Amino acid sequence: MTISTEKIRLVIVDDQVLFKNGLSMLMQTIPEFELMGTYENGRVFATALADMPVLPHVALVDMNMPDMNGMELTEHLQKHAPGIKVIILTVYDQERFVLKMIEAGVCGYLLKNCETEEVVKAVKAVYHSDYYFNDTFMKALKNRTKIKNTNVKTFSNIPVDLTKRETEILVLICQEYTNQEIGEQLNISTRTVDGHRNNLLAKTGSRNTAGLVVFAVANNLLELPLP
Repeated sequence: MTISTEKIRLVIVDDQVLFKNGLSMLMQTIPEFELMGTYENGRVFATALADMPVLPHVALVDMNMPDMNGMELTEHLQKHAPGIKVIILTVYDQERFVLKMIEAGVCGYLLKNCETEEVVKAVKAVYHSDYYFNDTFMKALKNRTKIKNTNVKTFSNIPVDLTKRETEILVLICQEYTNQEIGEQLNISTRTVDGHRNNLLAKTGSRNTAGLVVFAVANNLLELPLP
């Protein structure tokens, strides 16, 4: 995986002052991060975007906030600033809530009682690989969505017909390979990989890489032999 030397631009959007200030202080101690600011709710951050000369790479966003919550802000960013990758901060540890977040375009989620090391790991993973899920969530997702047949389906229960090449590329995406690295491994151009990735997003109804990963795990594609 190719690692950039650029600092990761980060914002925090949370209405809980003590939590926000504590997280802010912690993030400022990480040399790889540049904390651009903190905001008390989604509406304030969405308004501030217009005056930013450069946008953040990652936004740590509280799920429950007054006047534009985390889900609403994510949907707003999908339309107006899709390059910003959202990590939701939540107290809900249930797969059904997380799946709704992924469908909205969230790249990862963290429980508010997680360790500082996991926050750092999540921000770096989302920046470099476009998604972050911890092992606990991945295991729970596999158990919850375990499929008893070989039909591949979206979360809306719509059958999906993936080609062998699309399946190969999906597996490599889930293994955190970049488009360039996938192209080198499969001996195809980066543009071709990008085309297959876009086809995968369209076929599966996914908004981003996080959605593709959830789709692959739910359909056991990482454990089945390639067609």
